[in-house]
Amino acid sequence: MAGLKLYGKDHVLSMITAMQKSGRFVHSYIITGDKGTGRKISAVYLSMALLCENGTACGECRHCRRILKNEHPDLRIVEKSKKNYSVDDVRDIVSDSFTSPNDCDRKVYIFTDCDGWSDAAQAALLKATEDPPDPVYFIFTGVKTSAFLGTLVSRSMTLHINPADRESCIDALTGLCENSSADEISAAADAFCGNIGRCISFLSGDEALMTEVDRVRRLCRAVSERDEYSCAYLLESAASDRTELEYLVSMFAAAVRDGMSLKYGMNERMSCAGTQAELLSGIPQTRLAGMYDACMDTAAACRLNCNASAAAGVLAARLCS
Repeated sequence: MAGLKLYGKDHVLSMITAMQKSGRFVHSYIITGDKGTGRKISAVYLSMALLCENGTACGECRHCRRILKNEHPDLRIVEKSKKNYSVDDVRDIVSDSFTSPNDCDRKVYIFTDCDGWSDAAQAALLKATEDPPDPVYFIFTGVKTSAFLGTLVSRSMTLHINPADRESCIDALTGLCENSSADEISAAADAFCGNIGRCISFLSGDEALMTEVDRVRRLCRAVSERDEYSCAYLLESAASDRTELEYLVSMFAAAVRDGMSLKYGMNERMSCAGTQAELLSGIPQTRLAGMYDACMDTAAACRLNCNASAAAGVLAARLCS
């Protein structure tokens, strides 16, 4: 397909292709996966499948070309008026959905990064997703389906995006990061285990991401040694902003998953921790499970109105208990 390629997402492509061949599309989709795995690009690809003149997401027809240029009047990537989608944001889209398409016979709305949006905002969508106008399709993206109301999930098809395999990741980075050497690309692929978005940020010299990688690796050592002071210091260094703390905690949670995987000989790595995750594999299974739960609790609190500094202190105590 010209202009857009989904690296390492064969299962998503096969599902969309099956819908294209049958001509049966549902009106609401939820695309889940970690940040950087390609949720948004998958949503755009799905919108091409829905709006393509040839019915194949060809990338070459007039509609596909306009989508790739972000110029199609019947594809709207919904903007947030605040940190998360508000009730007013949603009501505006619901109202707009009852107007006719501009340039083809369908309209698509993409809501990105829906984690943390309120039940009230989602509730404002329920009528539109239960009985949508015939030409209208909704696509939502988020980390997990738990971010969505059960009623919204039940009315949607869920597509989960896994990190790409190493070969697909390197293939993508080779094409997208022309200024990076083969050794740098290989190292990034190993560090982020198929998360192409994070690999690209790392290779482009994203200082914030590099800082987080260093923090995660140091956290692994501190937790393995039950060094609560160092653990608290590292978490507190990210606590100036709830979003930054949530990001660090989520990355460390992936390292904990790696430690659990290594513990049972599976070696299915999902984090940037590299060899540092091996330190976690020596921790008893019950403690690892408790650490992961503690990370998830803190991440959830960060999406609400918590005191980030206090949350960091509590997490440090739980990780080293």
